[in-house]
Amino acid sequence: MHQQYFRHILRAVILQVLVTATAFGDPFEKDLLANGGQDWLTPDPAHWSFAEGELTGVTAIFDGAKTDPTASAFLVSKQKFSGDISVSIDVTFDVGRYLGVYIDFDQETQSGIWMGTGHALPVDAPTNEIERGYIKTVENGFWVVRATGELVIGDSGRVRLRFERTGDNYSLWREGRMIATYHKPGGYPAGPLQIRLTNARAKFHKLTISGERIK
Repeated sequence: MHQQYFRHILRAVILQVLVTATAFGDPFEKDLLANGGQDWLTPDPAHWSFAEGELTGVTAIFDGAKTDPTASAFLVSKQKFSGDISVSIDVTFDVGRYLGVYIDFDQETQSGIWMGTGHALPVDAPTNEIERGYIKTVENGFWVVRATGELVIGDSGRVRLRFERTGDNYSLWREGRMIATYHKPGGYPAGPLQIRLTNARAKFHKLTISGERIK
């Protein structure tokens, strides 16, 4: 009797482990530069080039309005990433400083989370102005600034950035220091990783993503 009972309990425990593994998948870390353009949806060679484990991105112009399509270049991953995720980027800006990272972003509805380094200050900016990083929500193409913090790029050479989702919290980091964070109850549905440059030329030395699940 007791042996039969314990066998029943053991089967229940094993079943629960299998269900949990199926639901959450295996934790992963993926180098998104290792395979060149193979992990990305049709990267435009006019704007993106992979060589020797690095990625160079460049926009067609460097002085366009944010709404000018020729002022931006986009790169979208083939896979979707869900759950807690962390995107680590080492980048050097040759021109400009605007790098945006979209997480949990739906291409069709244009909804999700955008985190980025923002634009450089104009030369005539007031002395009390500072360069900032941003977190924005996008709902059907409508943008709202949710959080911001000081993020000076300047001529600092290689910059180490991190973009994270932990639970319902999205955060932007530089060199291990949190720049901004935003709590979105329920978060957004999983989406691909999307990279955006605006009025910029940059070289990516590292671009990795780690987390819970790949779809």
